[in-house]
Amino acid sequence: MTTRAFDTRYYRDHELDRDRLALWWYARVIRRLCPAGGRILDFGCGTGHLLKRLSGDFEAVGFDPAPVARSQCRTHAPDAVVLEEWESLPRASFDVIVSLHTMEHLAYPLPTLRRLAEKLVPEGKFFMVVPNPQGLGHRLKGKRWFGYRDRTHVSLMSRAEWVATLRKAGLQVVSVHGDGMWDAPYVALLPVALQRLLFGAPAAVQVFFPIGKPFLPPVLGECLVVTARRPGTD
Repeated sequence: MTTRAFDTRYYRDHELDRDRLALWWYARVIRRLCPAGGRILDFGCGTGHLLKRLSGDFEAVGFDPAPVARSQCRTHAPDAVVLEEWESLPRASFDVIVSLHTMEHLAYPLPTLRRLAEKLVPEGKFFMVVPNPQGLGHRLKGKRWFGYRDRTHVSLMSRAEWVATLRKAGLQVVSVHGDGMWDAPYVALLPVALQRLLFGAPAAVQVFFPIGKPFLPPVLGECLVVTARRPGTD
């Protein structure tokens, strides 16, 4: 993956240069996955706002291929270790690996997923968020779907394709859910504010529901929220 496209403007234009409610929720879900804490790798850590949220509960390590992202991550998450490279990390060295909005940028995600799976301890958790081309949002918006607005999205795969890829990588998929419909407007004539209220309600319930666990079906997600584990012993 070339990193030239991932400059300061990219993160600003895609509103990835700031903290946001979704990261609060993802941090909550990840803490629930591994309540005892441990060592976590944020693969594709971007500008570091999720890593900052997790660094109080985990021994937090981040990697992003984009130099500008690594630089900003070190500023935003000063308690985390930000790596220049990750492939030389020892096997079985992380309890949790997180990858939010990263795998869709890889033309061939399987080799990377295989190497990441090796970095997990047995029974370690893998948490991934990727665009969902089979969701209702895509059906309603067509070519205006958010997944198409970023030209660096080169692997827009279906739920079944991601599940198969994770299995080939040596991971056992535990659950696949949706993150909600957060990209209104979806239809003509209705005011945008009303659409945000109507379409966004399920996501709001999921985010603020006390259990801190995704439960929306994949079809109600602009993205797939995937939890997997590395089975067996090392």
